[in-house]
Amino acid sequence: MAIDEFIKLLDQGVTSWNAWRESHPDIRGIDLSEIQLENVNLSGIDFSMVNLRSAKMRDVNLTSANLRGADLSMANLKGIDLSDVNLSSAQLSMICLSEANLSQANLSGADLRGSNLRLAKLDRADLSTAKLNMSSLNGVSMIGAVLIGANLSRAELREANLAGTDFSRANLSEADLSHSNLNVSSLVGTDLIGATLVDIDLSESNLCRANLIGANLYRANLCGCDLIGADLRGTNCNEAYFIGADLSRADLNRADFTSANLSKTNFTGANTETTDFQDAILPDVW
Repeated sequence: MAIDEFIKLLDQGVTSWNAWRESHPDIRGIDLSEIQLENVNLSGIDFSMVNLRSAKMRDVNLTSANLRGADLSMANLKGIDLSDVNLSSAQLSMICLSEANLSQANLSGADLRGSNLRLAKLDRADLSTAKLNMSSLNGVSMIGAVLIGANLSRAELREANLAGTDFSRANLSEADLSHSNLNVSSLVGTDLIGATLVDIDLSESNLCRANLIGANLYRANLCGCDLIGADLRGTNCNEAYFIGADLSRADLNRADFTSANLSKTNFTGANTETTDFQDAILPDVW
């Protein structure tokens, strides 16, 4: 079928489109690349495995749509409603999803490399094992989202609300999370090598066995954090807050805690041989 025929079918509404998809389960290669849609309600539509590369959508409702395995590379979906959508294993590289609503969306295994998600809403979304390398997520809201095993190396996450997010075993190496909120989040075994974590709120978070080699934690809030067995070699912790944190068995070689607040911190079994504690507030029991 030519793209004009697909568009005619779309014009008949979601029910007709989905019925046609259901009656033609073996149809492959549906090509809607570069399609332009405006002011259309496509809630619940089955666009699974459809080619939507470079599509442009404005004021389109795609809530609860099935876009599993679809190709939306380089598409422009700025500001549209994609809540509860299934985008698992979708190709979304270089896509524009800024200001879009992706709350509770399934993006597990999706390829979002180089994507624009600035100011998007991803609360309680599933992004486990997703590829977000070098993507822009500045100002994003990702409260309670799941990013287990996701790759966010060199991603921008400045001034983001990531409270309660699960980044366990994720790759955040060289990512910029400055001024973001990760309060009560899970970063167990997370790779944060060379990450920029300036003025970040990680209070009450779990960073057990996290790799923070060379990270910048200037003025960061890590009060009450679990950092058991974490690797902080060469980390900049100037003026950071570690009140009540657990740094037992952590490697703090060449870490700089100048003027940091470490009151009530647990250093049991930690490696502090070459750590700089100049002007730091240390626990009463050392």
